[in-house]
Amino acid sequence: MHELTGVTVQLGREQRLAGGHWLLGAAPSLQEARADWEESGSAWLRPGALFGAVVVRAGVVHAALGVDSPIECAPLVDVDGPVFYSEEGFGREGAYTALVPASVALVWRVNGSIPHHRRALLEVPAPEAVRPERAGRQWWVVPLDGPGLLCDPDLLAALVKQGTGDAEGGPGA
Repeated sequence: MHELTGVTVQLGREQRLAGGHWLLGAAPSLQEARADWEESGSAWLRPGALFGAVVVRAGVVHAALGVDSPIECAPLVDVDGPVFYSEEGFGREGAYTALVPASVALVWRVNGSIPHHRRALLEVPAPEAVRPERAGRQWWVVPLDGPGLLCDPDLLAALVKQGTGDAEGGPGA
């Protein structure tokens, strides 16, 4: 939040909204996705053109950061882009989903994580879901910071490799 001559501006919220509007470009139905975000807090989007997604087992992220919960992880995840948490994102285990450039998801090969299949629907939380409001609901651990701003694949690969103890290879290795 910034204050300029008595006027308070909330850039974070505006940046999240702009990022959310950009994400809606990946929705099969813009109106339906927008309504789903408002009603249920998440909507189905189709990665592939605007962005890709990499899903990382919660245990891997927790091991990398030395903490046991998504709430503790939130301030520690540093991949320069948006990441959300889902309690059942990796089978029955929780998972973190990082939004990456679409081209990165096509070649991603890092143990402990999987690329979300191009063109398969992905459930994405609403931009303002930045806290775990209720059980089972997805939320942004690293919120959207604006349109087109995605995770750095090298930082994401380093985080995953640290959590698995794997020192070899990069995003496409």
